Order: sequence, then structure tokens, then C-alpha cells
Amino acid sequence: MTPEALLDLFVLSPVGMVAMDDEGQVEVANPAAKRLLHPFSRSGEIAPFFDVLSPWVGDLGSRARGLEASSGVVAEGARLVTETGDAVLLALVKRAPGRFVALITEAAQLAQLEDETRALTAQLQSIDRGVRDYALYVVDGEGVVQSWSESAERVHQCGASDIVGQSMALLAPSASGGLSYVRDLLAEAAQRGWSEDDGERARRDGTPFPASTVVATLHQGTDAVRFQVITRDLSERRRLEQLAQGAGGSSADDLTGVATRRSFYDTAGVEISRARRYGQPLTVLLVDPDLFREINETHGTEFGDECLRTIAWICRQESRNTDVIGRVGGEEFAVLLPSTELSGGLVLAERIRERMQRHVFPGDHRGGRCTVSVGVAELVGEAATVDALLGMAETAVKRAKSAGRNLVVGLDDDV
Repeated sequence: MTPEALLDLFVLSPVGMVAMDDEGQVEVANPAAKRLLHPFSRSGEIAPFFDVLSPWVGDLGSRARGLEASSGVVAEGARLVTETGDAVLLALVKRAPGRFVALITEAAQLAQLEDETRALTAQLQSIDRGVRDYALYVVDGEGVVQSWSESAERVHQCGASDIVGQSMALLAPSASGGLSYVRDLLAEAAQRGWSEDDGERARRDGTPFPASTVVATLHQGTDAVRFQVITRDLSERRRLEQLAQGAGGSSADDLTGVATRRSFYDTAGVEISRARRYGQPLTVLLVDPDLFREINETHGTEFGDECLRTIAWICRQESRNTDVIGRVGGEEFAVLLPSTELSGGLVLAERIRERMQRHVFPGDHRGGRCTVSVGVAELVGEAATVDALLGMAETAVKRAKSAGRNLVVGLDDDV
């Protein structure tokens, strides 16, 4: 920093700065210091510093002269309040033998920051208590748990005293790979900023449960790396799928193996309710093969069925375990993406479209070709039902087909 910049900082800073000797004789003080200390001085002067402030801080001069070290903190966070309510916070630092610097800040500003911090903390705690099937906790660069939330305790059924200071490998089944698995997961997060893993996690007693885990880098520097871990418990999702299967026969489509229309609607309805309750994004893809009637007429229904099986397979390959894939029409497939904004849905849709375009059909179907148009829509206020959300995606599909097919269109794209 240049001398000119240092001078500007000293003069313009809202923090009061006073340099003095060990007797409190002021060598230099910036305007903020004179303004903040004026209510504490009967004469309007701030020197001798220790004598002027003695009614509020006691024998600060003796404490300053008694510090034997050549430098160090004499006082920190001392609160000075006048009878009229003026308040400041004082810190005194010894910077060299016989030389001291005082820093003065307005207590009101600090109190406001403290109030805002308390309010934010209360909001975060409220969210943590309200989220039922997500576990949130923080680990260091080695995967050792640093902090543990109420939601993590609820999902993993494990108290903070049992896990803080231990490796997050304890929260995964032994077959997951233990410490090597943790290192790989964190290494990917450190490189990309985040990593994702779909697989089982474990309760405190070792009982596994289906889950999806995202690890995000919180802070990275030369000395410290920390990660936020968010694990979603998918047990309720699996239970709903089993209920749907028991109530209406198979929940899987016979031809493609993805969810039936009924099963998709049941699960999607739950996800829409969850997204609206917690204010989280939710996006749907509608994947529709191009010129499907002509494909059946030209190559036969057997090839048409193979096209549908291929679309379903590619959707499963490209999607996460937390995503819901269903056959919602004769040749239409929907992919529901929890906790995903429109931009994320567009990325996935493009991967599905691109893979379908370059897919080579084997055997008797070699030489055949099938492309898809994909519409993408995000849950908004007016799309409160599964039909409404799929209707928005269908509008996007129609735009893609009108624009030439083999395209991805988001509902708000100008196509």
C-alpha cells in the first residue's frame, strides 16, 4: 500500500485511531477518533488519553505500562458508555516499547451487526429444524466432522458428541471404501468446487439407508479447506415407490423399465409439495422422439420399441438417483429434477439429446436413427400441480419441434 493510500485510510476511516506514548500523550489522532471520543472529554481534548478516559476504563495507563512484552494487546472490546447513552468500544495495542495505538468503534454499529447475526443464526436454525430428510454438516480437508446440525442428528440418528472429531467415513456403509472413498469425494470437490455421490449412507447403529450426497467447498486457502456436506435421505421416496407398486401393480413400465405414468405422478406430486414447502427449485424435462409415427411406419414397431427403450436407458444413464424418470405418454418421457433450477435442467436435456442423436442401434436396427426434442420447465407459482408443470414442458417441446426438431428448449427461451 502506498503512503498516499495509507494516509487516506487514516483520515477517512470510520474507525478511530490514536497513536500515543506510555503516558497517554497523543502523537496523532484521526478525525473519527476525535468525533467518537468527544462525549467522553469535558474539555473536548483527548489528551492525556489515559487521564481523559479513566472514569470509564480505570487505570488503563498502568495496565499499558505494565505489559512487559515489546508488543501485544492491552485491552480489547472495552465498552465505554456515557450518562447520555453515547457508547464506544475501545481496543489498546502495544506496538513497540513505549508506543501504543488505540482503536475506537461505535458500539451501536456493533450492536446492530450482533442483532443481524443473531437473526440470521435463528433463521438458519429454524431451517435446520424444519428440513426433515436432509443432513447438513461440515468437515475439514481430511473428512473429519467439524460441526454437526440438528438435521444431521435426525437423519443419521447420531449425536454431535459421537461424531464430531471423527471421520465422515463412519456415516457410510463399510462396503463404500472407507477413508479412500472420503478422500476421492473431497478431492473432486476441492478441484471442481463440488462433488456428488448417489449411494447408501448409515445410521449410528450401522443401518444403511438410500441417500444422495453433495459435497461443496466452503473455504479453500493455503492453510485450511472445509466442506459442507448435504445428504438427502431417500427412504421416504423408496417407501412411496413401494406403496405405488403395491396399490396399482407394478410401478415400472413393462417396455422401458422406468416409472409408469401413475407412479411418476405420485412421486412428482410429493416432490412438488416438498419444493414449495421449503422454497427449493424443481425442474422437469419432457423428452419426445421426433417423427415417431414415421419411424414406426418406415422401420416397424419393433424398431419403435427399441427407440423408446433407448431413450429410457439414456435418461437413466445421465440422471441422478434422486431424479424421477417416467413414461408419461405413449412415446413421451418425463425426468423430474429435485433441487435443480432451469439452467441445470437445460444442461441435462442437452446431454440426453446429444447422446440420442449419436446413438448407433445394434443388430437388425443398424442404420436406424432417432432424435428427440426436449422441453424444460421450472416450477413456478402458477405450476402447482404435476399436470401444470408437464404442460409448461410440453409447450417448450412444441417450440422445439416447430423450430426444426432435435432441439432443447426451455420455456423462457426465445426460440
